[in-house]
Amino acid sequence: MTMKVQGFTLVEVTLTLFIATCIFLFGIGPGMHTLASLQEKLFFNELRQTWFAAIYQGEQQKQYTWIQFEPKQVKFSVGQKALKILIYQKSLTPTTDHQELSVSGLGSLSPTTETFTSTLGKEYQVHFQLGYGTQYRIEEHVKR
Repeated sequence: MTMKVQGFTLVEVTLTLFIATCIFLFGIGPGMHTLASLQEKLFFNELRQTWFAAIYQGEQQKQYTWIQFEPKQVKFSVGQKALKILIYQKSLTPTTDHQELSVSGLGSLSPTTETFTSTLGKEYQVHFQLGYGTQYRIEEHVKR
């Protein structure tokens, strides 16, 4: 009486591993793009939260709020006190080397625009608007 051993052949195992690897590799590209896009959105959300917190604190203390856009980061400070530093995501690059905004203790600033380019084929324009409350808006453009 002979026992028959059941299992997979080397060809079947190799073919299965090849197909699984292909599926994995095709999923990495879109996954990395989605992750980078999400990180950009999170950066701009954090910028918005920090912006409003810094402006509010400056208005409460009746001091100038300073926002410095540098090549690698954004610095927020009220008067002489540094509040927070935001590091740009790897996919974002500001188009200017250095730009500094000052918001008076009453909450007004001169209108200006800061532009960011993204490795994802997007361009973000952050428009800072004149007036009480120091609002800004972000426009997202897809490069073609």
